Amino acid sequence: MSKESDLPAVAGQHQPQDGGAEAPPARGGASRADGRGRRAEPGASPCNTAPGKYNPDTFKPLRHGVDSLYLSYPGLVAEEWDKRLAKLKELAQSESEAEQALAQVAIGEHLFEVLDKGRGRFAYVLVDNCYRLQVSNGRAKVLPLAYVQISSEYLSAVGIGQAEAALDFVVDTLGTVQEPANISRVDLFADFTADLRMDAFDPLEDWITRTQSIDLHYRWQKFSGWSFGMGGTIAARLYDKTLEIEKKSRKFYLHELWRAAGWNGETTVWRMEFEAKRDSLKELCVFKVRDLLKLQAALWGYHTQDWLRLAIPSATDSNPARWPNHPLWDQIAAVFHDQGEQPRLSRFTPARLPADERLFLHGLGGLTSFMAREGIEDLGEGVGSFLHEAERFHNARHDKPGQGFERYVARKVRLKNRRYNSVDNRPDDDET
Repeated sequence: MSKESDLPAVAGQHQPQDGGAEAPPARGGASRADGRGRRAEPGASPCNTAPGKYNPDTFKPLRHGVDSLYLSYPGLVAEEWDKRLAKLKELAQSESEAEQALAQVAIGEHLFEVLDKGRGRFAYVLVDNCYRLQVSNGRAKVLPLAYVQISSEYLSAVGIGQAEAALDFVVDTLGTVQEPANISRVDLFADFTADLRMDAFDPLEDWITRTQSIDLHYRWQKFSGWSFGMGGTIAARLYDKTLEIEKKSRKFYLHELWRAAGWNGETTVWRMEFEAKRDSLKELCVFKVRDLLKLQAALWGYHTQDWLRLAIPSATDSNPARWPNHPLWDQIAAVFHDQGEQPRLSRFTPARLPADERLFLHGLGGLTSFMAREGIEDLGEGVGSFLHEAERFHNARHDKPGQGFERYVARKVRLKNRRYNSVDNRPDDDET
């Protein structure tokens, strides 16, 4: 869910959203007459596919829990940290790559990249593979000390409790925290497989929901999912997670977790996901992380029973509230009844390291292009010639000794150290 939005783009018309925002364009979108499950307004064109038969025995739950968690820490940044982060932000904005590479800060076990821009009214942004912290400056009295997104990969590795405890230490280091963090947003999810066409539902009849927006999504020449109420205080998506990983997010670590739960590596994995923002969470008495830990199942139950459900329309009953659930929906709604331990990632690093695919497929593009240009087919000869010609090219661009090829490579490596949170570029005596 908006991380920035796992769900692919859509094509077609658009409908107004809850809260005044416009919905994304959609094909087959349906606008309902009210927010409590009445039938869609006349004139909307229903989905042209017929619901298929469904064997509930094909349903296999793989994982469920919290995908992303956004926390807000009331408090004030310390004056010395305000100055320190301001200096690091200036380094990140420098035209000198050598100075940009120094825009890092170590807090506990985390080596953060300090970005060259703030976000919204927050002056500073610190990022690694665990957290994305937006930190206020000393003049922003009305803002929280920090607004933080905990990454889904980190939550998959250590769980909510450990992730919050480690984050508390980081934020406490930056200033004075006045109270435990407030939850600003939580994304609950369930991953599953089922032998059923997920585009076989009629958006005007089968979905009973409080929102006024239902959209079908198509991407990469296939149906990719549904979205509901985007832009409101509650939103939902049912989408092809295997497709989204392959084409967009590249979160292949999820494959390990699915296999641990019995996935065969080939079947389409669907994700049902609900995004709940602060206003809706307050109504459900979910304020702090301790509340979320106790009320996860109840929160999922509200979303899948009161806010959205997939029903079987009745020809003899005009009241959709009395229509029975589709058996698939009963199974999705019951996923959080399992209180067992969820599979955890066996390996995790706070560094944002590039995947082998990026290095050894895309990264060889320059070498293979050079070999084709020069008519070289032997790999050893190609590598040697490539490095020789690269050295000649870079040395010719600089008159001063030591400013050529080796200096260029060293400079780029240090920039990647910062971006990947892999190596601390700062001198041992550097307090910034």
